[in-house]
Amino acid sequence: MNHRLTITLLAAVITGGICLAQTDQMKITEDFKPSTLNQPGQEYPQVNSQRYARFRIKAPEAKSVRVSLGGRERGGFSLDKGEDGFWTGVTQKPLDEGFHYYHLTVDGGTFNDPGTLNFYGSTRWESGIEIPAHDQEFYALKDIPHGRVQQILFSSKSTGTSRRAFVYTPPDYDKDLTKRYPVLYLQHGWGEDETAWSNQGHANLVMDNLITEGKTEPFLIVMTYGMTNEIRFGGLRNFDIGPFQTVLLDELIPYIDANFRTLSDQPNRAMAGLSMGGMETKSITLKNLDKFSHIGLFSGGSISLEDVSNTPGFKEKVKLVFVSYGSRELEGGRRRFGGDPKENADALKQAGINSFFYVSPDTAHEFLSWRRSLREFAQLLFKEDFSSSTTPRETSASERSDSPPPRVRRGGGRGGFGGPIELGSDDKPAFADPPAGFNAKRENIPHGEVTMVEYDSKTVGTRRKMLVYTPPGYSADKKYPVLYLLHGIGGDETEWQRFCHPENIIDNLLADGEIKPMIVVMPNGRAQKNDRAEGNVFASAPAFAAFEGDLLNDVIPAIETNYSVYTDREHRALAGLSMGGGQSLNFGLGHLDVFAWIGGFSSAPNTKPPAELVPDPATAKVKLRLLWLACGNKDGLIRISQHVHNYLKENNVPHIWHVDSNGHDATEWANNLYLFVQHLFM
Repeated sequence: MNHRLTITLLAAVITGGICLAQTDQMKITEDFKPSTLNQPGQEYPQVNSQRYARFRIKAPEAKSVRVSLGGRERGGFSLDKGEDGFWTGVTQKPLDEGFHYYHLTVDGGTFNDPGTLNFYGSTRWESGIEIPAHDQEFYALKDIPHGRVQQILFSSKSTGTSRRAFVYTPPDYDKDLTKRYPVLYLQHGWGEDETAWSNQGHANLVMDNLITEGKTEPFLIVMTYGMTNEIRFGGLRNFDIGPFQTVLLDELIPYIDANFRTLSDQPNRAMAGLSMGGMETKSITLKNLDKFSHIGLFSGGSISLEDVSNTPGFKEKVKLVFVSYGSRELEGGRRRFGGDPKENADALKQAGINSFFYVSPDTAHEFLSWRRSLREFAQLLFKEDFSSSTTPRETSASERSDSPPPRVRRGGGRGGFGGPIELGSDDKPAFADPPAGFNAKRENIPHGEVTMVEYDSKTVGTRRKMLVYTPPGYSADKKYPVLYLLHGIGGDETEWQRFCHPENIIDNLLADGEIKPMIVVMPNGRAQKNDRAEGNVFASAPAFAAFEGDLLNDVIPAIETNYSVYTDREHRALAGLSMGGGQSLNFGLGHLDVFAWIGGFSSAPNTKPPAELVPDPATAKVKLRLLWLACGNKDGLIRISQHVHNYLKENNVPHIWHVDSNGHDATEWANNLYLFVQHLFM
């Protein structure tokens, strides 16, 4: 981005760097250290603990040397010449935390600082300096598993050229060749190119750290040139999005889907961008909601109710709208491009749209704002459909970026999808949360195998797919119990593996001697010929009810024919998340001759009324080995599980009722799977 220019069109967007008056002169602390972006062995530029920067340039024949920075040093400052021919100087004000472009003006000519690395911005390779941020750990390089950023070249018939993109693949991408991933297309700003997000933005490190901490699900990131620099900055009003839209939709996305293991449907594709890249994102996604379900605008305008009204299918197709700014961009009540972003976000939320507004504390139109924005956005991407209706956290300009979300108060609170939350005295945890890393892959233990299996479904009239986990050392000479694990309404046979990693959970518990070896079967609970989660997934609800026949008559027989398993009810369990939780309760309690162990995690509204689920409590008491009900206390669907719990309690049917502090999300489901399997087949 060029942080020294302004234009009429984006005046509302790029104003965060206007210099603030500072009359108090701070005593400068002499604890300067070389910038982390310096060339190897170079001592300058340097940064101190107060965020001042010191520059030193060798130019003995020069008459004047200036350093030109954006942000709080907009306009730059002159260096002083010493007798040794070196020009030195310190910034007049502390710089904002994070990355900044700069260059030198030597006797009227523009040059880069030979002491530091170069970064493409302002339509040229600029020098860069990094001011350490107090929260820099989220994008720091750590001793953890890392993904890869690889360059690809793809043919573009529309432009008559070969074009370049960079693709981030997460850790373990090359280890499990059956696994497919969602994709985020991430755009840079004006003056930059496809290198910006990995070089200046550290997008790969942000993702590596989030994945290791279990805060986001792995997905691919694709970064390509947005054709933003084809015109001069002052002419952006006339920018034509058409050529880039053609490259992205007709050439790049098909290339990515053909050459990487992607989930290529609309629910698993997102687009986001910073500044002008945000404007491109808005323009392209709103015209192509059949291709994108998650939208992120970082300092790049916002989406209004008028935009929604003018975009057919928006409410049905869009799972997330995320808008963010640096706090300095919002100072003084400046009007943003496209209207007030917070007012727009609130209006969308009131209209039932999953809208999230984030403010990066103490930053302007700069990369720390966007690094933080990516961190927040990534944690919201590709979640279960019901969770898309929960109320997201807002962050004010005065709030720390790492502050925890507000807790739902006991006795009442907003529950997003499903309505208000009313918690009773029974609604508390039955067990402690799992330990850190419980669903992470451990390298020094035996691992099971996850295989995609096809079977003939007489119920549906087609061949269908299911994922099957077999434990380490699986042998046809032994027999194994089976857990059938069902997904939610927006998922498929891969959802459990993509979001919760049951294979890691089982491997780790087996290695620790906490459970018995078992087979885990993850079928597709949408019993229809086109069983992909496409379009309006809620319209497929009848197919989830029809899955009862497929499970009993096709899935279970296929497993018992092809795997060495026990075939009695005592060795058969059924559990699921959300819509799959409702299925598990409906099918499991309806067939106690087939299942002895049953679990519903965050069960959805497809769950039958309690009296229909358990019409004969006396029989249920005798036949049930385990009935597990669980829900997070921030989940608006908790009332469904509460009703079942209350009925079971009134009728003295033994069961586990576990309410923890999560929402309708993958953390809830992974935690409960970890706890649930430790009670199976005892």
